[in-house]
Amino acid sequence: MKTFFVALFALPAALAAPTASAFPIQSVECACMNAAGETRVSGTCQYQNGTPTTSGPEYCYRAVSWAREMNTVFNNELCPQWYGEEWTKGVCRPVKLCQRPGLSSEYYARC
Repeated sequence: MKTFFVALFALPAALAAPTASAFPIQSVECACMNAAGETRVSGTCQYQNGTPTTSGPEYCYRAVSWAREMNTVFNNELCPQWYGEEWTKGVCRPVKLCQRPGLSSEYYARC
């Protein structure tokens, strides 16, 4: 009986996480942009369970399965609220996400 309840409680987590064969996942990495073409994600990206890019312009992608898609975080409506009126445009580009090495399939990294 104990095994039944353990399996029952583990079922939602197992169904929510993509399997290893589900990778790579098509997603988007996004940022807020100002008139000069600079991008910004710092602070907000990590707060929304994202990972900022480490080279080139700042973009943010989902780091975990339960994170929101970043186009719902960095968009024309929310960018001025996050960073001020000069950051008026949400920009996104496609990205492929894979399972983060050494962690469960709920944790993502860029492929």
